[in-house]
Amino acid sequence: ILMLLDTMHHVKKRQKAILNPLTWTYAVGCAIFHLIGAGVFGFAHTLPQINYYTHGSQITVSHGHLAFFGAYALLNLTIFYFAMPQIKGIAVYDDRRGRIGFWTMTIAMIVMGLTFGVAGVLQTYIERVLGMGYMTAQSYMRLWMGVTLVAGIFFLGGLLFTVKDLLSLRPARIPERTTYQKPPSFS
Repeated sequence: ILMLLDTMHHVKKRQKAILNPLTWTYAVGCAIFHLIGAGVFGFAHTLPQINYYTHGSQITVSHGHLAFFGAYALLNLTIFYFAMPQIKGIAVYDDRRGRIGFWTMTIAMIVMGLTFGVAGVLQTYIERVLGMGYMTAQSYMRLWMGVTLVAGIFFLGGLLFTVKDLLSLRPARIPERTTYQKPPSFS
């Protein structure tokens, strides 16, 4: 929570304009996914009253995907988008493709986290409460695993888009400034 509050405080108090806002977008995404995946889901998942029933279920997978994406994947991409322009000597880069990649991966990961979570609750209920077998629970979770597969394919597309963008960064087209010319005087 402190990471997220610090990020919000920094946005309000910053003195300089952000030259490459995509790097900042990745940093904010990192803080939010880390808070939700590792903070909220991780804390809730370690409580004995919850862990007793959900340990080893798809709820663990939901927590793991969101936490890893926030804590490691987005952090690395933030560093890459910070370093690559400097390595290539680009002051301001065109971030349109990077934004498409970011939002594709982010939305796909949110969908994956939700579908794993729903499948995990269903699995926990079928296996732990109703006492049915593992394979019986798998057949009930098939729909959610299918949605997760589709989200995973979209995530892969976003990842490939992002990697291509990182490897082929180009300077942004900045419109040339027009200089002010005095109108001719009639005196």
